[in-house]
Amino acid sequence: MSYPLPLLPSIPDNLENLDSRHALPHLMALMKNTLIRALNRIHACAPLITAGHTALPSFLDYVRSLLIHLNIHLEEDATFFSTNPLAEIATSETNPDTNVITESIVSLLSLVSDWIEDESTYCPSALSDGLSFGPRMVADMQVQIKMLTPMLLSSIISHSDLLELITDSVSRSSERSDMTFLLPFVLSHHDRTTSAHWPNIHKDGIEMLPTLMLSHSGYWQFAPFNPLTREIQSLSVISA
Repeated sequence: MSYPLPLLPSIPDNLENLDSRHALPHLMALMKNTLIRALNRIHACAPLITAGHTALPSFLDYVRSLLIHLNIHLEEDATFFSTNPLAEIATSETNPDTNVITESIVSLLSLVSDWIEDESTYCPSALSDGLSFGPRMVADMQVQIKMLTPMLLSSIISHSDLLELITDSVSRSSERSDMTFLLPFVLSHHDRTTSAHWPNIHKDGIEMLPTLMLSHSGYWQFAPFNPLTREIQSLSVISA
């Protein structure tokens, strides 16, 4: 496996109308696909943006925010599957060991922070090399999603109990995240043609989106989709 990384399979159904034990792997796939698209985008942008490029400061900040968010996501995954009764399957392929991947993310995060401090030291090839954890991460995610069948989940947990765990997990992730980044990020890295129902964002959140985007206004040029219009964005402007 290499870049661009393959996306995880998902369904276009409204997941809120499904039994949570059927919805869970698809819900996970949709969120993980936003992260995969971000890694693909960074990998594609890396050779286009060299030291001195006007977009470099925003690009490095975007990469740093993505890596922080990715780390939170992996940690929350581990927490989620360590919660009873899901702990019963926490040592199987449904909850892969991400220690090596996390170490790679932290290492790259440190490197990106150094580049932010001194942009003249930025090396596009080093950034591309630093993303080498991606194929293994996606391979683990593929196995994880495949293992989380409705039959397996139904054998260990009820619909209502799993729904509560999912809600708690989303709340924990939100509390640990910068919402001025998270909401525009999810919207700008989700392909609505794969699901028009996800993410389900309250009307207030949609109304706040333009204001939230201002906190990281330079980020969204690198995203695959415009967070407001949801239209596909080309990298041609960045490479110009």
